Amino acid sequence: MNFKMEMPLPELLDRLVIVRLKAERIGDKEKEEELEFYNKELENYRKKGLIIKNEWLKKLYEVNGKIWDLEADIRKGKEGELGLEEVGRRAIEIRNLNKTRISIKNEITEVTGSGFKDVKVNHASE
Repeated sequence: MNFKMEMPLPELLDRLVIVRLKAERIGDKEKEEELEFYNKELENYRKKGLIIKNEWLKKLYEVNGKIWDLEADIRKGKEGELGLEEVGRRAIEIRNLNKTRISIKNEITEVTGSGFKDVKVNHASE
């Protein structure tokens, strides 16, 4: 049996913009197929009559782009060049941006009824 489960809209939009960022920023041609998949899934939501605000995509793109920028040098192993204070500052800023990201995804859930609210318990990003 082959079961296909619909991806919740907030996750779909988040993944869509992350893959778009990867394709744009590192020129990952392999991501084009994945991007096509997410765009088709997005179109399926639209065909069902769901209104998908461009504002959500724009906000998620912006916040994920900022997270990407803050993580870039850390991912490249440049902690020594940055210094521990800068790495710590970036980690806190990333945590705060993730709060924003979660709130955008929760807004999408509230408005559309797709997916589940992300609630952090005993977590720094709550």
